[in-house]
Amino acid sequence: MLIGEKKIARPLRWGMIGGGRTANVGPKHRRGALYDNTAFKLVCGAFDVDPARNVEFGTNLGVDKDRLYPDYKTMIAEEAKREDGVEVVDIATPNFLHYEMVKAALEAGLHVICEKP
Repeated sequence: MLIGEKKIARPLRWGMIGGGRTANVGPKHRRGALYDNTAFKLVCGAFDVDPARNVEFGTNLGVDKDRLYPDYKTMIAEEAKREDGVEVVDIATPNFLHYEMVKAALEAGLHVICEKP
């Protein structure tokens, strides 16, 4: 599905923290990104606090297994080592967790999508 116009040369490498199978916000963010699939490509994630569920869910979304991380700190650290590392992180966790995750991503030089404080 392509609704938006292509306005950038290549999709941004996008990662998600939270937003797993039982999440409310994650599916909405992924659906929004699909509306303009020229802008984002989901390349990594820490979708679930349970490692097995995280891997199962992430692979079902098409993310490579080696880019599915047990937590956001590991994701940010490991992606920073990659030449093709994540460029923008979507925070799709409960609100009370946002600050520390947003701060870590910004300190790593990443762009952040976070709809609440």
